[in-house]
Amino acid sequence: MSKKRMEHKILFSGLFFLLAGVSFLFLENTFYQYVDEDGFLHESFFLPLGALSLIIGSLLLFIFIIEKLRKLF
Repeated sequence: MSKKRMEHKILFSGLFFLLAGVSFLFLENTFYQYVDEDGFLHESFFLPLGALSLIIGSLLLFIFIIEKLRKLF
């Protein structure tokens, strides 16, 4: 597999995870978060999934940028 093709896969994977993370957090805030009459906060699995997706996407984009800068210099 060529180096350029691998870089594109890292870029697209990073963008996919960022988009998924934003979507999961939007779904969490829109539909699944509420406080019941006893004062307990009820949340779905979308909050940790969204945060994890954002972290993975950010790391992949950071790796992509580092590789591009390393190639440039």
